[in-house]
Amino acid sequence: MKTKEEVFTLIKKTVNLPGEINDYQLRLSSGRFERENLIGIYKIRRGIATRQENFKLAEQMSFLLIGLENDTGILLKGANIYGKNYFGMYYLSEDWNKVIGYLESEVDENGNLIN
Repeated sequence: MKTKEEVFTLIKKTVNLPGEINDYQLRLSSGRFERENLIGIYKIRRGIATRQENFKLAEQMSFLLIGLENDTGILLKGANIYGKNYFGMYYLSEDWNKVIGYLESEVDENGNLIN
């Protein structure tokens, strides 16, 4: 397993996270996610977001689905990153070497997600 610092560095290379690891809380999943199940879940969630006219979220889920569908692995790992005004949920390869896809959101002063 990679260290939190290594996973943070990999994620930071993938997305433009300002600051350093000490500016965030990072939680790595101890379990695994089945890629095919995630594809089904996020297709449903994308449809719900579209019907609710939350097009920004639907677009993010479309990009996540592209990453999930283009990956060949069966199982994925997860990481959540919390910052002052940021939340990101990332899916990584089972060996923690590649970011497969992610969802990001802003967080208000009460810790509520803003889509």
